[in-house]
Amino acid sequence: MKRHSAVMLMAMVAACGDNVVSNTGGARGTEESADAADEGVDDEAGATDGDGDGDGDDDGDGDGDGDDEGPPPDMRTETDPNEEIPPPDEEGCHAIYAQDLLPTFEVTVDPVVWDLLEHEWNNGQANEDLGVNPKPYHPLTEFKYGDITIHDAQIRLRGNPSYWDPLPDDKMQFQIGFHTNDPDGHFLGIKRLVLEAATYNRHMLRDRLALSIMRDVGIRASCANNARLVVNGEYYGVFTNIEKIDEAYLERAFDDPSGDLWKRGNWRLKTNEDTANDDRLSALKDAATPEELFAVLDIEQALRVYAAEAIIPDSDGLWAGGLNFYMYDDPLIGKFVLLPWDLDNTFEYFNDEPDGDYPANPDPYVWEKPTTHGRPWYDISLQDPMWFAVYVGLIDEILHQGYDPNKLHQRIETWTEQIEDAVFEDPNKPYSNALYMVKVQELHEFVDARYAFVDNWLNCWQGGGIDDGEGYCMIP
Repeated sequence: MKRHSAVMLMAMVAACGDNVVSNTGGARGTEESADAADEGVDDEAGATDGDGDGDGDDDGDGDGDGDDEGPPPDMRTETDPNEEIPPPDEEGCHAIYAQDLLPTFEVTVDPVVWDLLEHEWNNGQANEDLGVNPKPYHPLTEFKYGDITIHDAQIRLRGNPSYWDPLPDDKMQFQIGFHTNDPDGHFLGIKRLVLEAATYNRHMLRDRLALSIMRDVGIRASCANNARLVVNGEYYGVFTNIEKIDEAYLERAFDDPSGDLWKRGNWRLKTNEDTANDDRLSALKDAATPEELFAVLDIEQALRVYAAEAIIPDSDGLWAGGLNFYMYDDPLIGKFVLLPWDLDNTFEYFNDEPDGDYPANPDPYVWEKPTTHGRPWYDISLQDPMWFAVYVGLIDEILHQGYDPNKLHQRIETWTEQIEDAVFEDPNKPYSNALYMVKVQELHEFVDARYAFVDNWLNCWQGGGIDDGEGYCMIP
């Protein structure tokens, strides 16, 4: 993200004045002001001529000649800053995810609502076990960013309740919805803000760095940076600010955003709920050969995602047998494409011994997580020698173009400098500042070690290596 995009975003916000809007009320206020301007009504003078000064001419100088001299008329038309959507950056990312921007979001929450959120966090797994929604939305009194103020947003917890430690030994994570009261509601075109703070992601860069690698190598991956959150006037903490995969994301990432979007988890349909059927999804699930799979899945695109997940590596994506991903049925190509999601179990998350559950260097082809849910499309594709060769070639491309250690070290250093004060001042992070710095250094070290391991893996497969019978490469 170039600096000028972030500057444009902040300049846009600064220029908006103190306008207060909501997703339902803001547009109405703008329409009323526009109606008044169309009728020629001046708020101060009560004039009824076209320029609003009551003198009967239209140019504002009072001489009736209609020339262009003099100051422009003041129509008193209120501007809704929430409609001034900034242009995307060179990657196509929304400016709120600019890499040189550390946005501060402010929320005002009724104390009763805040107590409910804390209670839900402390009892999340128990509620889920009872069949009670552990993450319901609650109303926000106010959401504010710069001069944009929204009064009909809602907030809920996010994350897996099984990983929520009781407060104050953890930090809550949030999703803010701008669409819950008004389907057309938004924040600068965004439907949902995802503010993540997984406890074990102590340097706060896993998602952000992993997603940047994926975007660098042509994968349609979410955009992300970090953000500060202020609650009822007090700094709550720093988060990873991640673009949600939803309707707004599809509009940004795809030429045709009208297809069906499925979230793997429980195969939940996220778009077209009233018109879609699961026939095409069933065909994808039922595919048993590379030929059948090729008819419904963009295999090369999926292998590109698998290869990126294998290099980084990611324990929750489809490459590892996890469930954290989306599938989009792209109408333009008539096939499903794989969309990565939730990349906080990456990089130095893998720190076990070679025989551990999460070894420091999992094999890019063989390794599968101990709690795997299976990876049928991966296995079907790679049983074909042609697709296996494509996979090895993609790992080569992604490692040397997207995972360049020098580039990654620079990003880690730049982003750490950007957020360091926000982390140090975070009153709710469940770890010390000293541990934070240790984890930043561990990330640097992991990047180097992983690059060397995968490069050696490539040298074997590309240098005449063969399968040892268990999927590992050996030189005959």
